[in-house]
Amino acid sequence: MNDVPGLLIDRVSHAAGAFRLGPLSLHVAPHAWFMLLGPSGSGKTTLLRLIAGALPAPAGALRLDGRDLGPLPPECRRVAYVSQQGDLFPHLSVAENVGFGLRFRRLPRSERAARVARLLDLFGIAHLAGRSAATVSGGEGRRVAVARALAPEPALLLLDEPLGMLDPNGRAELQTCLAQAHRALGTATVHVTHDRDEAWLMGTACGVILDGRLEQTGGVAEVFRRPVSAAAARFLGAANLVPAPFFGGPEGCEATVRPEQLAVVAADAPGAVPAVVTALRDRGGLCDVTLAPLSGGAPTLLAHVAWRQAADLAPGRRVGLRWRPGDVVIWPAQARPAEEAP
Repeated sequence: MNDVPGLLIDRVSHAAGAFRLGPLSLHVAPHAWFMLLGPSGSGKTTLLRLIAGALPAPAGALRLDGRDLGPLPPECRRVAYVSQQGDLFPHLSVAENVGFGLRFRRLPRSERAARVARLLDLFGIAHLAGRSAATVSGGEGRRVAVARALAPEPALLLLDEPLGMLDPNGRAELQTCLAQAHRALGTATVHVTHDRDEAWLMGTACGVILDGRLEQTGGVAEVFRRPVSAAAARFLGAANLVPAPFFGGPEGCEATVRPEQLAVVAADAPGAVPAVVTALRDRGGLCDVTLAPLSGGAPTLLAHVAWRQAADLAPGRRVGLRWRPGDVVIWPAQARPAEEAP
């Protein structure tokens, strides 16, 4: 296990006051973009800081490409950490910020300049190269911060909510730049967020951390569509948590079908469960449709339908509901958290 490539977290735990992180285990493969999802206070940033060496070495093992990170100071770990603030050097230009970490490398000046130029281009900030870092916008500053982190060619990039506090256009621009840089450089990345849409759009794999425990890991679609516990399902936005018998499951269990997997059909469609539309919320391309089943004892359910279909719906309208049995996820009503990922 010691020579596993990528990041290996093995039974790591850390205590800070009343809060305890772990023990948790995780493997982030080389070139992966791992999204770590969790609510505020769940331990996401603490885990990043442990990996980066900003906190004392934890119990358990942290290994990167087979090297034990525990005894290494932060500057020797080949780990780059970008905080939520970005923390640029305001007295330096954008190009000088990006190249800052290369000043301590024994590289020819031409190689340093080429590396900085490539990152400026990847992050769409070449036109800002000579500008003072103190004069750039919030979104531009985040791009500078990530480019600076990648310049020394780290083995692992840690991103702590890099899209937070940005306007929609700034978020979209940074998402595009991050994706371009990941395709070009392939740097293994652990990206912390509490934004579910961000994880869907950007990650190749993800994990859910709740109250200091790693609840679930896997591919993004797998984690979102097959949550391993009701707690994970609630955090991931599985709105339709109901007694399992409604979806054909056993007594004493809970079950869910995600809103996008619940089909709204004609009231007389064969095999459909009858329901009444109780509310509609237009979200642009999609519409949230709240429905009250007329049988089965379930509370209201939520479906996502295309706006063209929603145009034919209104509160009080009788409809039918369908779902595929394979989309139903069932757990015991008092599901225990999942074991840590190997």
